[in-house]
Amino acid sequence: MKKPLSSLDLNLLLCLQLLTQELSVTRTAKRMNVSPSAVSKSLAKLRAWFDDPLFVKTPLGLAPTPLVSSMEQDLADWMQMGNQILDKPHHTMPSGLKFELAAETPLLMILFNTLSQRIYQRYPQALIRLRNWDYDSLDAIIRGEVDIGFCGRESHPQSRELLSLLPWYIDFEVLFTDLPQVWLRADHPALREEWDLAAFLRYPHITICWEQRDTWALGRCAAGAGV
Repeated sequence: MKKPLSSLDLNLLLCLQLLTQELSVTRTAKRMNVSPSAVSKSLAKLRAWFDDPLFVKTPLGLAPTPLVSSMEQDLADWMQMGNQILDKPHHTMPSGLKFELAAETPLLMILFNTLSQRIYQRYPQALIRLRNWDYDSLDAIIRGEVDIGFCGRESHPQSRELLSLLPWYIDFEVLFTDLPQVWLRADHPALREEWDLAAFLRYPHITICWEQRDTWALGRCAAGAGV
């Protein structure tokens, strides 16, 4: 039988969310500024509510049960929404706010829909302006003409697009990583061979580039091998 939310102390959900992060009653108690026994009592109430052990003891500490693992992201989302609600009375909604974004076309197709929704949720009156990532987009960020840029970088030591080559005063975050992929037709003769660098270099191939990027490190490596 489904239990009404009104019968649950929502502070217990905060305790549960912190337990999923710390996997320790003692550390959770420190973050909540309460005693470990208070956290243990809250955990007992949560176990009764969910009719599940929630956490089991291991030599390395607490381990979440499958139920807790399945709720972890929901708890994090609930905490974020709660913080946003509590922040509203103290947050003056700015008017005329503009976001200048620059992005390479493939990243724009992947990220813009979600990003724009999140911006409008927090700043409903904001104006978002987009521009394609260009040869001078990094300088535009430095000059303050662009707020946020989205572009691909490389990790190969021969690349001119290494993260380590960014100016030290550029703040960045890696959103995801990817690897080069090779696409072949179903009856390509390379599929009957051992796939290695020699096989890759033995056959003609094309490389996809976009925006102002004329080549990738892979292309330069292939050129160095005489391809």
